[in-house]
Amino acid sequence: MQVRSSTDKSPCGLELPEKNHERILVIKLYAIGDFIMSLPSLEFLRKQRPSAEIHLLTGMNTTALAECSAPADKVISVDEKILTDPRKRLSLFSLAVRLRKQRYKEVYLLHRVLPLRLLLLATGAGSRIGQGKRKFGLTKIVPFETGLIEHDAERYARLFGWNGIEPLPEPRINLPERKITDSVISLIQPGTVAVSPGGGRSSIRNTNRKRWPPERFSRLIALLNEEGIRTVILGSKEDGEVLGDILDNLPDSATNLVGNTSILEAASVLAGCRLQITNDSSLMHIAGLVSTPTLTLFGPTDPLRIGVYPPDRLHRSLVSNSVDCSPCHPDRGIDECEDAKCMTSLSLERVWKEAREMLEMTSV
Repeated sequence: MQVRSSTDKSPCGLELPEKNHERILVIKLYAIGDFIMSLPSLEFLRKQRPSAEIHLLTGMNTTALAECSAPADKVISVDEKILTDPRKRLSLFSLAVRLRKQRYKEVYLLHRVLPLRLLLLATGAGSRIGQGKRKFGLTKIVPFETGLIEHDAERYARLFGWNGIEPLPEPRINLPERKITDSVISLIQPGTVAVSPGGGRSSIRNTNRKRWPPERFSRLIALLNEEGIRTVILGSKEDGEVLGDILDNLPDSATNLVGNTSILEAASVLAGCRLQITNDSSLMHIAGLVSTPTLTLFGPTDPLRIGVYPPDRLHRSLVSNSVDCSPCHPDRGIDECEDAKCMTSLSLERVWKEAREMLEMTSV
């Protein structure tokens, strides 16, 4: 476990106000995209409690991102396997002891996971706030579902008292100046389009049903090449194992960075791109965070709930209009789907038409 010391600035230079002795802990682990969707609520909390000392407990996968984007005085990085791997239970006990020593006044849990509530109890905080239907381990429960059409960013914000009337603060990120080599940056010429054909994977789930067929992405890259548009292909190392065939047959105008960038390096690349075409993935949210326009292909998931936040005309969602069972995640067993018709029914012609419209909107 790594604990970052409190300072008057975050590690990436975000200014933080002077503090009193009121300490607040926020727990947000797991998926990168979910973490980014929680950032507006953290900005709201900071606005409401400017002098409180806010600590953020997050996973190792999101620590570097948290240090550059979360308005927190201290980032506590933890290996999320301590929650699932019996061999790491001793580390969980050690974490609980260290958290208790901080004497938090309030603890907020941005998960509906009952075992994590035991960690809240272990902190000894008098105020323990979370979402769900059962109050076990909490002093206050905030409903996650209200019956309204809400983005998950707004669901998180209600945990901190947001009433839905005023707009949420927009998330922000201060990228370090050198997080990627000059030789790679030089490849990202003006007008470059990022293509992200992977996704669907987090520390707790691998959902390949969220991916548009790789061979269609391959043809899309070829169409961009025919228009004289350079592309950069982004994704994780695991994506590379799935996308091997299309990555082996890229045109000369395409730069393959799949598996070769950290989160912050990918953010730096996306910040220099004209547009990103992607599946619903963490890279979609990262592009939104650095204000790069996105064209996202949705199937099992609902863009109104988990698309780029805040919504903007330069963040376009493309969904199938011929599959009645979409969206099915997280409310209706995505794991039971056998053919992912919601993704395969998105034709190359329709995606290319939308892409061309967005290219005109983002012309350089």
